[in-house]
Amino acid sequence: AAADRLQNRGGKGLIGARTEEEDPIEHLFVASTHDYLLFFTNHGKVYWRKVYDLPQGGRDGRGRAVVNLLTLAEDERITDCRAIRDFDKPDHYLVMATAKGMVKKTVLTAFSRPRNQGLIALSLREGDTLVDVAVARKGDEIVLATAGGMAIRFRQSDVRPMGRTAAGVKGIRLMPGDHVVGMVIAKPGADLLTACANGYGKRTPFGPNAPTSEDEEAPPEDDALLSADGTLPEGDQDESEHDEPEGDDINSQRCYRTQRRGGKGLRDIRTVPRNGPVVGIVRVEDDDEVLMMTARGKIQRIPARDISVVGRNTQGVKIMTLEEGDTLVAVKRVPREENGRETKHADGEPASDAAAREADEPRSGGETP
Repeated sequence: AAADRLQNRGGKGLIGARTEEEDPIEHLFVASTHDYLLFFTNHGKVYWRKVYDLPQGGRDGRGRAVVNLLTLAEDERITDCRAIRDFDKPDHYLVMATAKGMVKKTVLTAFSRPRNQGLIALSLREGDTLVDVAVARKGDEIVLATAGGMAIRFRQSDVRPMGRTAAGVKGIRLMPGDHVVGMVIAKPGADLLTACANGYGKRTPFGPNAPTSEDEEAPPEDDALLSADGTLPEGDQDESEHDEPEGDDINSQRCYRTQRRGGKGLRDIRTVPRNGPVVGIVRVEDDDEVLMMTARGKIQRIPARDISVVGRNTQGVKIMTLEEGDTLVAVKRVPREENGRETKHADGEPASDAAAREADEPRSGGETP
């Protein structure tokens, strides 16, 4: 990531990797040299490699074929990849989400013994694929987002722990033709950044986690982001009829209220023709940077604060200018670098070497030693 210089929001980006037309970039992440890379496949299996085992290349290098690194079956392909520093965290879970809205939670220690032939990570139903993986712990809440612009937030405790071969339970009820594109662990005080295929996006505050008991009150909202009338800016709001589920209130229009697992969720962003479908979500804070990549290998790196904070059910703003025929395919959080030291990744974020490492540290984070 250090080779990709910071740019302005809405720019065209730089060449980030050489690609063939039939082999576009699908996954982009940041990892530490001593992390374990977990490769998840369409067969529901997981493979391990140390980051230092991968050949290092320049920003515009083509890389090395995965088939030269892993023992894959003829029709097996990588669908997701995450980095973990330490598996010995019995209170941490690996949470998996599929395109058809299924979620599964398995204790992280169940993946601590790698095999050359891989391990079964979950059982996939016919036609389903794994789309995202996160690390969660007690008190965390999960957010799923769909290509059609819907999102649902629910407690990770709503998903019971299961063995590696289980298929999981329903996380979100999908509309016809829709599918899940991403999953993050919510963090009060942070924002959900949503990016669409045509280079538009937005960030919206998560809002507080739900109380863990009936006697516990939720923390107050951050009033600094609210307008005089108590609402967030609406960005480029369109004039079409809102399609919020019944019972939605003004608070949930600003943020993402916690719901029961398995519902259809709330409208996150309006996927009008200008925006296109949602391609990814990421959890960010003001000091973070955002790295975006297109199908043709263009990279755009911008400060997260340059992307407008707006409410849900809006169209957002342009976050990257695309060439004709190109589309945005990936959006990831990049740790802020300060005085040559890198801030820790947030728990559950893709390629986070701190996801399993900071279990006993405050959620507000800090700098690595």
